[in-house]
Amino acid sequence: MENTGPIKKPKTDGIERDDKGRFLPGNRGNPNAKGRPPNELSITNLQREMLSQPCPYADGKTWAQWLARRGMEMAGENQGYYRELMDRLEGKVTQPVSGDIDSEVVFIIGKGYDRDKDDNP
Repeated sequence: MENTGPIKKPKTDGIERDDKGRFLPGNRGNPNAKGRPPNELSITNLQREMLSQPCPYADGKTWAQWLARRGMEMAGENQGYYRELMDRLEGKVTQPVSGDIDSEVVFIIGKGYDRDKDDNP
């Protein structure tokens, strides 16, 4: 007797599928799913709402204006903060990867000593 692979059970979830078990167009895996509510109460949403409100730390400035100025001040004082700010404003710098297909791959595993020169094997 020849092994023909795993036994496939027919899908009985009421969702139409093709002969490979994939969903047909217009069908979803979870038809009753509603997803995440669009106006869910979250810290990020509350902070977005606060950006246009007056900031108590700076007269006549909004939170957005105060945070922008404070961010620039901190970037001038801290190189790490400056790098993070630039990555977010300009995007991270891409580092191209190149290599020859015919080149050798060498793996060096060890502590960095030469056994011929070292007394301890």
